[in-house]
Amino acid sequence: MNRRTFLTWVGVGSLASFFPMALALCSSPKDATNSSPRPDGFIPVGTIQELDKKGSIFNSQLPALIIHNSKNSPDISAFNPTCPHAGCIVKWKANKEEFICPCHGSQFRADGQLMKGPAHQGLKAYLTKVEANIILVKTR
Repeated sequence: MNRRTFLTWVGVGSLASFFPMALALCSSPKDATNSSPRPDGFIPVGTIQELDKKGSIFNSQLPALIIHNSKNSPDISAFNPTCPHAGCIVKWKANKEEFICPCHGSQFRADGQLMKGPAHQGLKAYLTKVEANIILVKTR
């Protein structure tokens, strides 16, 4: 490789490394639902529209996984998505209405109760409520 080719690649690499930072600076600020706890301890995690569109909402800051209890129910549930067996993050399978751990196959019902191990207990449930289409979760 000659000097000119090397310097060209260094320049291209430098420009490429600044591209993500430029995107972050030009993007809009995060939604107001990603804010700190309110005085009552509830934390905004998303909107009803977002939950309807995505089927579930994962909030890595709490951590919390928010779902509809069933397809035709207005009830919303939130759980700590950390599998009690090995600490992996469970996935919500809406078509089966269950959580599945991708690491070792533990299965949990829509209410967080253990269906199949190797986990020995269910998922920790959080308190939820909805105010003005904003989903609020309280972890304690």
